[in-house]
Amino acid sequence: MKRKNAHPVSEKSGSIRALTGCQGAKAQKKANNLEKSMTSYEVALRWAMHRDAYSYHVRPDGSKPEADLEILKDISVTGIDVLEKLVDEDQTEASVKMVVKYYFKDQGTVKNLEMEALWWYSEENKQWYIKSDFPVF
Repeated sequence: MKRKNAHPVSEKSGSIRALTGCQGAKAQKKANNLEKSMTSYEVALRWAMHRDAYSYHVRPDGSKPEADLEILKDISVTGIDVLEKLVDEDQTEASVKMVVKYYFKDQGTVKNLEMEALWWYSEENKQWYIKSDFPVF
């Protein structure tokens, strides 16, 4: 018995549907990995794990930006607020605007550092990295 308005499904259209679903799953996995990477980065900044935070700063050509990690021992981060997160359609680049709240331990006055982290996804390593400079406090 044929149903009214039913659309036949060929092997070809089934393959396209499966491929689209697979691509959607890959995009979702990348999005989840970005969230995990952002959280790990924020935790590293917040809990003074400066080398861990710096390890996310890798440019697509493999180089790392200059950073004075020694000065960070005098800084305490009190919080991080993400203001905006924009991710490209392919889930390979993201722009994250945030405010880092911090103070110099010998001063005690909380300051705000507005920054934009430009994230990129390495297909080779299946990892998100930040290509922008390490924050200067």
